[in-house]
Amino acid sequence: MSTIPVMKEISRTSSINDSIIEISLTSDTDELKLPKNKTSSILIVNFMPRIVFVLGLAFILLYVILLLIQSIPNLSLPRSVEGVKYQAIILENYSNETWQGYLHILVVFSLIYICKQTFSIPGAIFLNLLAGALYGTIIATLLTSLLTAIGASGAYLISKFIGQPIMNQFLSNKLNYLRKQVNENRDGLFYYLLFIRMFPLSPWWFLNIASPLLYIPFGIFFTTMFFGSISYNLACAQAGDILSELSSTTDIWQPMLIFKMFLVSLLSLLPPLYTKKFKSNNTIIKSTKNSFNEQLIIIETGQII
Repeated sequence: MSTIPVMKEISRTSSINDSIIEISLTSDTDELKLPKNKTSSILIVNFMPRIVFVLGLAFILLYVILLLIQSIPNLSLPRSVEGVKYQAIILENYSNETWQGYLHILVVFSLIYICKQTFSIPGAIFLNLLAGALYGTIIATLLTSLLTAIGASGAYLISKFIGQPIMNQFLSNKLNYLRKQVNENRDGLFYYLLFIRMFPLSPWWFLNIASPLLYIPFGIFFTTMFFGSISYNLACAQAGDILSELSSTTDIWQPMLIFKMFLVSLLSLLPPLYTKKFKSNNTIIKSTKNSFNEQLIIIETGQII
């Protein structure tokens, strides 16, 4: 009489265990069937309202830029050196008429420049040449460097808002490589970023959108962008100041100029290298001191054989 309930209890237990095993196998099988980029795709779907918002904002800004361009007579975005020469004459005449015209051109130029930098639109070199022709070398260099930093900051903030799923989906390898480089130079991060910015062959656009995902502080990002872009903008502004002598953009990048920019960028590496060496020496000293203290403790406790 007592064995019957026991057998029923065992059968219930086995049925429950079977169902648990079946569920776990089913869930494992489902996980194995998932594609590798499933997580990134889900994140993109979740971020879709943000992405749509940014795209809508971009179209609105584009429309505003077109209105601003039309607000100045005969103004168009230059696409060649000859176009820059033509626009420089028009804008110089317009700005010399009244101070309102000068301020009008400055505002329009600044907004166009910031938008081009924010959305990584090619052609900033022609705006740099135009700035050099309108404002002279020094003012144009400082102005374009400031606008470059502001525009890059826009890209930084947009990437912080929607960049994570997109970068993980399409640029994960490059992002991981840059993350490794940044982590290795975290102690001298300011000078490392300054070095990358100072040499114009570096992919600025990628660094702009990757920085918030690499936990690069905004202050360091902005200041390195400003100071690091000065050498590039200075070369363009100098060329714009003698715009009449240029025939193409290749005339800007003379071998001696590139060599000087390379030397200046190398100088920015000296502080982080010194920091690494100093940190390494401190680590050796600390380890030696700790080892010495351990030996003293062993001697005091009489554990030496």
